[in-house]
Formats: sequence, structure tokens, C-alpha cells
Amino acid sequence: MGFKVTVTGGLALEDLPLFKGIPIHVFIAGRSIRDAASPVAAAREFKRSIAQLWG
Repeated sequence: MGFKVTVTGGLALEDLPLFKGIPIHVFIAGRSIRDAASPVAAAREFKRSIAQLWG
């Protein structure tokens, strides 16, 4: 399409599979990570899920 797609705004871990098959350039999940009980664990979960879906 000539541009890179970024997904942002209220993104939760369970939303990631909705974008499978789409070449997403960037996910921005600020509040989901910031507000988590363990932000480090939440970031790792996002990273793991992205690797599984887009590996």
C-alpha cells in the first residue's frame, strides 16, 4: 500500500490476534503496560505474543 501500519490506542494483549496476517510495523500499548501490576511482565507478554503471531 506504500505506507507502514501502526496500531495504537487502547491495545490489549488479547487484541493482537485480530491483526494476524497484516504486516504491522509498530504496536503501541502504553497504558496496557504502564497500568499492569507488573509492567515488565506485561511487556514480555506482548513481546512473546508478537513473536508467536509474526515470528
